[in-house]
Formats: sequence, C-alpha cells, structure tokens
Amino acid sequence: MLGPLLFASILSLGVTPVNDQATMESSEFMFQQAIFESGAGLAEEAIRACEKRFGREIQLPPQVPAVAFTHQYGRCYGLAGLDEHLEIHYRNQFKPENDYKIELYPLENRQQLEHLSFQALELTEQTAAKFYKGPLNTLQLLVFEKADWQYLLTTANRASTEIGQRELTEIAQSLIHAVNRREPAYAKWGTLAVTETKRKYNMDVVDYLYMGRTKISSVLAEEKFKLWLKKGNVEFGVYVTISYHPGTDQILSIRYEEI
Repeated sequence: MLGPLLFASILSLGVTPVNDQATMESSEFMFQQAIFESGAGLAEEAIRACEKRFGREIQLPPQVPAVAFTHQYGRCYGLAGLDEHLEIHYRNQFKPENDYKIELYPLENRQQLEHLSFQALELTEQTAAKFYKGPLNTLQLLVFEKADWQYLLTTANRASTEIGQRELTEIAQSLIHAVNRREPAYAKWGTLAVTETKRKYNMDVVDYLYMGRTKISSVLAEEKFKLWLKKGNVEFGVYVTISYHPGTDQILSIRYEEI
C-alpha cells in the first residue's frame, strides 16, 4: 500500500514528473538557442560593444516594467547608417504579453518614424516625448531624447498586457532623473559639438575633451571642445568653439579649428 499512497501524495503536492520536467528544460533550451542564433547575446556585452563603437557612455533606464521576465539579452547593431543602434530585450517565455524592448540610437542617426501617428507628451519641463499605440496585438512605443541618444521604449499591445503608457512614461522619467544627477552643465554643448562636427566632416568622432567655458560678456559665452576625427586611414583633431547667449542659450556661432 505504501507505493500507491506515496505516488498519490507526490501528485497532490504538485511535484512535476520527470518527463514533464525534461520537456520544460528542453523548451527552455530551445528558446535560449533561438535567441543566440538570432545574433543576440548578454545585455552587458552588447552595451560595452556599443559604447566602444560610438565612443560614448550608455545609460539604461534604472526602472523596468513591474512584470515577470524570464530572459534579458542584447545586441549592438554595427551596420553603417541608420541601423547602428543598441537593442536590449526583455521577454517572458511563457507570457508573450510580457515583452519589453529598449533601443538606443545616436542622435545623428535618430529614427524619424513619420509614418506613425504619435501623441505628444511632456516627461519633464525640459524633455518632450511622443507615444504611439498601435492596433491590438501590435505594439506600443514611447520615443524621447536624452544626452547623446534617442530612446525607443517598446512593449506589446495585447489584451492581457500590463505595461502601458503610464508605465513607459515612468520608465523614461527614471532615466531622465538619473542622467540629470550625473550630467555636467556642458553636456548639451558637447553633444552639439559632436553632432555638428560629424555632419561637417562626415567622419567618426573617436575622442572628446572638454576644454572649458569662457564668459566674454553678459550676452556672450563660449564652450570649447577638442575632438579627434577618424575615417579609414585619415585622422586629425579639431577644436570646436560654440558661442551662445548665456541667458537664453541661443547659439550664435560654431567655429572649427583643425589641429
């Protein structure tokens, strides 16, 4: 009698039989295998690869959706042009509605997305955003810019989805607050210097040094940067000086001096 009673007790406790456990492990392996075969890898490695490629620090939103995920992975897309970006993906193998993705594009390669009908939002007094909600079983998308990056936060739009506009907005705000605590006053001028220099010379900026601020008068100030450019076998340095009105931040001129 002990054998049948013991077997019945195991079932009542919800212990997974060996065959079911093996099936779950096989399913888990196949899911992970499909992820890595797609070219994705560890999120941390993807972030480091993109920081090296773009020559600037990457900061992800410290807040993530309050739902369960079984997998997190990333990929640094290195093709020239608009496809250059970082992608971090959170998924739940058993709940397709728990699907959340972060994409970061350098501002000079920002995605325009004119084909989508966006709703304008204000994340903070200084930062605007736009939100798109597609038809059921498509996606939701929040787009905003901060520091040197354009951020695209995407989640599934299903009937059972627990991540919506409010959650994506809070995630974006968590990133803005984190960056503002760390970002120096000259950061926006540095972003402008890098963007305009890359546009002028059509070359990559591989090094960046802040040279300082000079207040010339109550209506004129200057921020100076030293950038190092490279394309193929050609490389050289450029001093970039941005003149602006310190009261309004209106840009008056940008000067370039090749070293």
